[in-house]
Parts: sequence; structure tokens; C-alpha cells
Amino acid sequence: MRPAFLVCLWLVAASAQDTTFRTDVSVVRVDVEVRDSSGKILEGLKKEDFRILDQGQPVAATNFAFEAEPLDLILLFDLSGPMRGKLLKLVRAVELGFHELKAGDRVCVMAGPFSAFEILPFTPDLDRVNQAILIDVLKQKFGGQFILESAASAAAGRFRLEPKSTRRRAVLVVEDKSEGRPGAEGAAILALWQSDAALGELVLGGGTPHGAISAQTGGSVVMAGAEPGPAFQEAVQGLRRRYTLYYSQPGGTPGTERKVAVTLSPNAGPGARVRARAGYVVPR
Repeated sequence: MRPAFLVCLWLVAASAQDTTFRTDVSVVRVDVEVRDSSGKILEGLKKEDFRILDQGQPVAATNFAFEAEPLDLILLFDLSGPMRGKLLKLVRAVELGFHELKAGDRVCVMAGPFSAFEILPFTPDLDRVNQAILIDVLKQKFGGQFILESAASAAAGRFRLEPKSTRRRAVLVVEDKSEGRPGAEGAAILALWQSDAALGELVLGGGTPHGAISAQTGGSVVMAGAEPGPAFQEAVQGLRRRYTLYYSQPGGTPGTERKVAVTLSPNAGPGARVRARAGYVVPR
């Protein structure tokens, strides 16, 4: 679900999985999650309902869609000490919510207590993904402290090994807590911007979520509570079911950051909330 990604885009006549990119036209893609006042995903909006600012200047969307596009999804599991006692919840979160993953998705499985290492490379074989989670993740050694910023940066780096496509890119962290280290999240946010990926969090423990990386990359924090299965479904749905806006890149020096803001017109309805990436890096 890439929430906002800058590419040099040339769509060729191919499937979404096989589409390639060339440097003929520069556009910015912004994937936007919209929820109503009750927290449900809000459908039925039009292009005119969205307002986009790039570096504080309004830009016009040239294309618009609401589609449940295939995902390139990294499932990133917290292997810290407290997660040892939540293994059953973690398994249920996958087993009960796993059908939210669809044919056409590609999934990579990563885990770690500090940074993150790869357990399963990107694959469209969802049975193999399920096996990796239920067997390979659970047999890992648990301990230490989960450093969200380091793990998120590692996941972003993994995405940069993959060719560009029209798939939405996302990282879903399954973790004990969403504490983070205030002031240390900047590098992870920048890395995810460069990798065109949103980060969502599924929190199995309690506490008040930090959520700075998710907010800046367009993802959401979902608190699992006593029912992690439905929470897993909600987290994946939020990464998949999004509006996609395209606009012409206004310029910028390669390698520099540009800020993006997306808001809704009053016609979108009271209480509607928007999640979209807050910036991108002009490619070199």
C-alpha cells in the first residue's frame, strides 16, 4: 500500500505485478487511508474531496482511484523478551486474520529483537508464508529489547533490493509495545520515504502507542486487545484499501526531502480522518 511514492512513471501494457517504470514522466503517487468517525474505512469519495499540498503549495491530482491493490508486505515480528509470553496471541493473530492476505500479494517475513533479519524472502506463496510464521518465527530465540527504529530501517532497506512496481509497499510490525525512542525516529522515517513504504503497527501489549513512524509514513497503530485476529485483519485492510492520487512532481533537487499534506474538503463528511505519508525524497 504505498501511501505516497515518487517515481518516474511509465506504465506499460502489463499486469500490476509485471509493470515496470521508466524515466519519461515524473509524478508523485499518494496512497491515502480515510476512516469515518467510527473508525471504519470510508469509501465513495471523489477526487474533488481531496486537497494536496506539496511544500505548502497546492497541487492538482491528475489521476484518482480507490482500489484494493496487491501488496508487497513485510511482516516484521518483535522477538523481545516480553513477546515470549504472547506467542499464543501472535499465532492467533496470524491464523484468524491470515485470510486478509490475498492471491497476488507478495510477503516477506522478518524478525528481530534489535534490528531485523530476514526469515523468508518475498514470495506470492501464502502457504509458505503461513508456515514461516507458525514454525520459523516461533522457533527463534526471544530476548532483549525491540528497537522499532532500527527494525523499521532494516525493513526499508529490504524494500530497496526489490524492483519498482505498482504494488503498494507496507511494513506491518507485530510487537509487544509501540514505545519507540522520541527524537530517534527520523532516520527510520526517511528510510521508509526513500523506499516508498508505509509502516503499520499491530500492538499485542498495552500502554500508550508512540506511533510517530506510522503517522509520518501513512500507516496506523492497531491495538490488539484480547482479540488479535480481527486486529490483524484491520491492520492489513488499512494498508490495502486506500485512495490513490497522482500529481505532477513540482520539482526539487535530487536527494532532497519534500513535505506532503493531504486533507479533505467539508463534503467528505464530519469526523473523517486521513492517513498519508508526510513527505518523500526526490530520487537521484
